[in-house]
Amino acid sequence: QLLGESAERQADLGEALFARASGVVTAEARQAFERAATLQPNHPKASYFLALAAEQDGKPAEAARILSGLIAVTPAEAPWLPILKEALARAERLAAANPAPGPRLAPGPRRDEIEAAAALSPAEREAMIRGMVERLAERLKSEQGDIDGWLRLIRAYSVLGDAARARAAILDARRLFATNEEALKRIETIVRGLGLEG
Repeated sequence: QLLGESAERQADLGEALFARASGVVTAEARQAFERAATLQPNHPKASYFLALAAEQDGKPAEAARILSGLIAVTPAEAPWLPILKEALARAERLAAANPAPGPRLAPGPRRDEIEAAAALSPAEREAMIRGMVERLAERLKSEQGDIDGWLRLIRAYSVLGDAARARAAILDARRLFATNEEALKRIETIVRGLGLEG
């Protein structure tokens, strides 16, 4: 705000938001990286994190495309080139294990995406899954009537061991669907199944 906007400052902002979110490219961080890429196409840091955002969102083929384009214009002596190549290899492994899916009725982490993440290290795998869950939660802020999405979010938080967020999502879902008897039945079924009563 004081010094004016630049690609470097936007990329640094996105990286700070990424660090604050414990390795997840949140929607807010992604906006900063997208702005940096608009100001300076093929900005190394912004492009790398946009590729990571695509990977965490379950789109490894898109991540590979971004990284391939960035590698093509990166000088051979650039110290970050090995990092880009390693990220590309990881994205290609994921893309091979998880071919491009058809249209989704409820975007968010699917079972086949989580299984495909087995090719990653434990830390990378958790960051990828948390990124997909974060995006699902962001989407439900504007698409609140998606009961399938809410059920998936509750289950995802439970699988990640985040009982507090799972219960918060349950409360939100109960409030949103208070007049929908069928939706409430589905919510209570998953609550019992996950042992989240009370």
